[in-house]
Amino acid sequence: MRHKYTIELLEEYQNVNFYSIHLEGEELTELEAFFEKFPIGSEYDEEIDVIISWIDKISERGALERYFRPEGKYGDGVGVIPIEVGNKIRLYCLRLSDKILVFGNGGVKDAARWEDSETLAPYVKLLIDTSRFISSRIKDGTIVLMDKEIIGNLIFTRDEKK
Repeated sequence: MRHKYTIELLEEYQNVNFYSIHLEGEELTELEAFFEKFPIGSEYDEEIDVIISWIDKISERGALERYFRPEGKYGDGVGVIPIEVGNKIRLYCLRLSDKILVFGNGGVKDAARWEDSETLAPYVKLLIDTSRFISSRIKDGTIVLMDKEIIGNLIFTRDEKK
């Protein structure tokens, strides 16, 4: 199955720009879809508040490496918020630099490792693929990272095996 998606700018701050993956045919970006799963009053309010406070910190200081726990393969930039131990909620993202952060989706941790979770694995795999696509396009010049911006072809297609 082919999936087309784009990376869209969500918010601009002095030290960082926030982007999110937007799957073709979906109304919401992946970040918006993540927050839709946890409406105010859900059992996860406190954990969502922790994630929001991390996002606020990142918006003020930038997407510094120490704010993320690596989740993908070494060097691909895929990480998770929050880094606190004990939280059940995971929000996955792709840190391209201190000034560029691409949000994916996430959910409730339901396995010891994301690879073992039918819920979370697709989100992490999408970000790993996106990291690979962006790296390849940076090499061929069709994407350029300039300060806080991703400039170039931000439309991606990936084949998914069911």
